[in-house]
Amino acid sequence: MLVAKTPAGTGNETFDSVLVTLLRKSFLENWEPSTIFMQLWEEPVAQNWYKSVTRPRLNPMKTTLAWATLTEWVVPWGHNNTVSTVVATPALLWDYTKISDVLEMETLLTVIKSQGKELYNNAKRIIDEYIQNTLESDNTVPVIRAGWAATRAALQDTDTMDFNLVLDWVAFLTSQGETNERFKIIMHPNVFRDFCASASTNTWLNKVIYDNYKGIQDGYVTSVENFDIYLSANVQPISVTSGGDTFNVYPTYCLRRWAYGTSSLSNLQTYYKGYGSAWTDDPLNQIATIWWKCYFGCAVLNPFFLVRLESRATTNYQWQQTI
Repeated sequence: MLVAKTPAGTGNETFDSVLVTLLRKSFLENWEPSTIFMQLWEEPVAQNWYKSVTRPRLNPMKTTLAWATLTEWVVPWGHNNTVSTVVATPALLWDYTKISDVLEMETLLTVIKSQGKELYNNAKRIIDEYIQNTLESDNTVPVIRAGWAATRAALQDTDTMDFNLVLDWVAFLTSQGETNERFKIIMHPNVFRDFCASASTNTWLNKVIYDNYKGIQDGYVTSVENFDIYLSANVQPISVTSGGDTFNVYPTYCLRRWAYGTSSLSNLQTYYKGYGSAWTDDPLNQIATIWWKCYFGCAVLNPFFLVRLESRATTNYQWQQTI
């Protein structure tokens, strides 16, 4: 449940509470496609403002036939499965924006609703990036690089995404145990463009290009064999400098269920602070603010249910910051 708080002593608490309700409604109703990592997590665990969130990690139970064969008059030993815990330390994430009194004279409710939508979409992008940082910084996650480069710096401009690399992912994840689930692949649009243009994609799966291809769009794009492809403009490229040349390396994630887990958004709070609530810092009641904050944690639960592919891209279109 989202917690809405209204500043006291501003003289317009009733109106402020209406605005906070409007902001909460905007947050809950607007879930942009870019926040893919938030959508594909495992069932979140409520943390209730605790300083850490602990989740269980169970090794897969795998034994040999000889071990599991019972011999008469021989007392067998049990198979002890290794159980450990993964601890995530939530980070305090927050942001805010200002609204001037000039806008109030024009159309306050529309501005609040629009600004609230963008602010909270940005909140979800920030949380999405936090998840990505966790997955990118975990050294236990297997990495496959295009062209089989040994390092990111060794990637050449021709080392781009193609279907053969995706097959490597799928083969690896499938080899981690029998499953009938559909794998999820999260790509940046620049990477997906190379995937569609590659000769291996055209050779192996004409169906992707000609029958089911829906074009480059944010969010779910298409399904191929036993995996679904999602695009996100919020996938964060990594800037690499090698031999005086600086270029972007794009991570792409392929994952199974239970790859990573998060805390919940149950402690997320929203605030609207009206004009003059800053007291002497706003003596003419010119500035109102919209705020959000939450503690959020993420941890890799099974590194072998997740693969990170690193590649370059022939296009490098990025999120535009201004209009």
